[in-house]
Amino acid sequence: MAKHVSKNVFKWFKWELIPQYDQNFDCTKQEKHAPTKKQEHTHPVDVVFKYNDPYLDHSVLLNTDLKSYSKASITSPNIRSALKSLAQTIDCARVSEEWRERYDTTGTAEIRGLLFVYNHDAEWDRDFSNLLLPIKKKKDEEGEDARGLTANSLPLEAGQLIHIVEPRTIAYMTTIVADAQRLHTEGSFPSTNYYFFYPDLKLHKARGDKYGHPATIEMICGPFLILEHDQITKYDEVSKEPKVTFQAGFVVFYNRPGNSHLEFMYLFDVLSSYQILAGSNKLRIRVAHPSPNKNIRNNFMRAIDMYIHDWGFDEYKREYLTSIEFEIIEIQKSSFSKEELGWERKRK
Repeated sequence: MAKHVSKNVFKWFKWELIPQYDQNFDCTKQEKHAPTKKQEHTHPVDVVFKYNDPYLDHSVLLNTDLKSYSKASITSPNIRSALKSLAQTIDCARVSEEWRERYDTTGTAEIRGLLFVYNHDAEWDRDFSNLLLPIKKKKDEEGEDARGLTANSLPLEAGQLIHIVEPRTIAYMTTIVADAQRLHTEGSFPSTNYYFFYPDLKLHKARGDKYGHPATIEMICGPFLILEHDQITKYDEVSKEPKVTFQAGFVVFYNRPGNSHLEFMYLFDVLSSYQILAGSNKLRIRVAHPSPNKNIRNNFMRAIDMYIHDWGFDEYKREYLTSIEFEIIEIQKSSFSKEELGWERKRK
């Protein structure tokens, strides 16, 4: 189930899936990772995702551990154990010729870990980060085990990264994809000619074709995500001619509750620094948070008034800011029947 969801969702974010599933590789550091094992130790690879980071200008390969859990199974011991295993896998993958020959033939990509935790009954409603809080050991427990792991004590070597995509982030991603598809049906968003916005910064400049820019894992897990698109043109079946249905612009998917007008004043500052508030393109802000504040729309309007007042903007700027489309979109949570997926596999 996790494989089914991850494959469909990450494709829209312009990630490439390397079509080799469930292929373990030999451990190159058995004395370190499995010293008590008598037989040859291996590391699991459920799937590997790939994208090119526009700022780093190199490929990132995400050795992904796909977990499909019910709400009751998303427990601290399970998550800690998965992270420990993944950390050891990445440690070996970075020096394994077998792994490189299978997934990184150029030998130039950065290898990271990704724990993808899918909640298949769609009932998870807790703060996932609490699962990694320190656990007090009992008096008769000694040494380090999976129960005692925290985010700061994972067996990660220098320079290694593990990312976690947990149920709320998956719901956020699924919501974005569903909303973009709905906008496309309405004629206000493209099917393919969209790209994730990477501004030129003081220390980093975006490289490569902007239409190929993916959403990096850092962007996906951030407080908001900016997309840019060109003018939308669709074929009119009545006139038999192409027809412009929407102007070029930006879409901001916002992943915060909007508890204060200060949130949106900060967002305006960021968009202004990116030259997005210049007033020449359509701007839409679409809130994709599971628990938006009941006064979020009032907070947004107050932010506009305060922002105009603080910067002394004229009526032209006010007109543009008040023209921003602000929508709260419904969160999409997917759940699957194991039996139905079993039938799908048999048909394939």
